[in-house]
Amino acid sequence: MRSAAAPLAAPPHAGGAGLLAVALLVVAAAAGAAPPPDPAPLQVDCRAVDGRLRVAIDLAPAIDADLERRLGNGLAGTVRVTVAALDAGGGAAASAVRDVDVLFDVWTETFTLTVREPGAPPASSQAADWATVRRRLAAPAPFDLGPVAALPERFTIEARLELDPLTPGQLERTRERLTHPAGGPSAGGRSLLGTLAALLLRDPPPDAERYRSSVLRRAGLASP
Repeated sequence: MRSAAAPLAAPPHAGGAGLLAVALLVVAAAAGAAPPPDPAPLQVDCRAVDGRLRVAIDLAPAIDADLERRLGNGLAGTVRVTVAALDAGGGAAASAVRDVDVLFDVWTETFTLTVREPGAPPASSQAADWATVRRRLAAPAPFDLGPVAALPERFTIEARLELDPLTPGQLERTRERLTHPAGGPSAGGRSLLGTLAALLLRDPPPDAERYRSSVLRRAGLASP
């Protein structure tokens, strides 16, 4: 007796009609699947400090065992956190980017963290274990999102986390090499590989982790 969970397969003699029927069944099953639950709102602490918006975020849900595995392999890794204030009606009001370089020393079994952000010199520190790294990544120093007066009255805070992101220069060079490889089509054309590259090398990448807060009000910002 065939189980109800048996894989869908067309018999060898079914031909194109049989394959089409299988495809339609697969699409129908996917359409009927329950959507994943919405993630919990990003936990934020927004404050007006000297007329500027300072935002502290809780990234604990993003710092999981998979990230530990990928950052604890002895190779240098970079965690990029982008925090933005988004107009509740649509559009971005302000944003800030911070990179944290993480290097695990396989000999001493300790981590070195280097924080890089525009307008500030790199700042390095040591961490004795992953638990310490996790705490620092989950609760980064507050982000400066610019003048409070420039904010819309109703806004949300979005945090985007990427692992080992390409720099803008690397992204553009990679796009160019894949889109127009040496000996390939001229600048007026685009190969199939180039078309796929344009889809995969988007900014931000499709696999970036995104978290968004509930709607906030500028008038309700706390002061220190």
